[in-house]
Amino acid sequence: MRMKRMFLGWLVITGTSVFASLIPLGAIPSTGNGLGAVNSVVTFQNTGVEYGCVGFAGGSTATGAAQCFGGVNPPGGITHEQTGSGNNTYLASALGITSSGAITFANVALIFNGNEGGNPADQAFALTNLSLNLFDSSGTILGAFSTVNPFLALGFPGVGNAGYGFRLDAAQAATANALLLANPNLIIGASAAMSGANSGPETVFIATGSGIPSINPLGDDPVPEPTSMILMGLGLLGLSMIRKLQLRR
Repeated sequence: MRMKRMFLGWLVITGTSVFASLIPLGAIPSTGNGLGAVNSVVTFQNTGVEYGCVGFAGGSTATGAAQCFGGVNPPGGITHEQTGSGNNTYLASALGITSSGAITFANVALIFNGNEGGNPADQAFALTNLSLNLFDSSGTILGAFSTVNPFLALGFPGVGNAGYGFRLDAAQAATANALLLANPNLIIGASAAMSGANSGPETVFIATGSGIPSINPLGDDPVPEPTSMILMGLGLLGLSMIRKLQLRR
């Protein structure tokens, strides 16, 4: 897994450095984090498959397929950002993020809230891609830090009740800090793609500080990825069935 990340981390696609290194942290409980109360980056909504991309172009926040990075590729260039205050970009410095200090990119996480209503049958979703995107002040994309595998989970009813956290591994946090050091006016945006949408809207916001769970200093996943957990469960079930057949003989 670590060698795979090192290899993917140096892929260059259309001139943009794409680092596959956003690590899932699991559920992050929270309350009172509705729109307007947090640093919302992307708010998007559709039925089935949905895409939301927010970046920086022409001196201001921009949405749409041209702002999709990190492997988010909406078919036909159609994205589903909602209008209003839920789509924003942020100066890293305005969030208190520095290249070396109390809060760096090692203390930054994207929190994804899959708001799929109160019907349990509608709550399963797959976050197929999430990317933390960094721009310079001219709107040039400098780096896209994305997830490696789809993240399978259940949605939380309501906006701002809880979410799933994702943060950079140690090596790519250092890369992001170097980009900030070279670009004091570094701007943060994000891209997301999700399937299994039945309600919404989904939101992605930025969280910083000591309240974000720590990661393994080696840069490996702090918790098993959902896909790995499913495969492990199937493996254990298979071993159990084999054991039962042996006992019957």
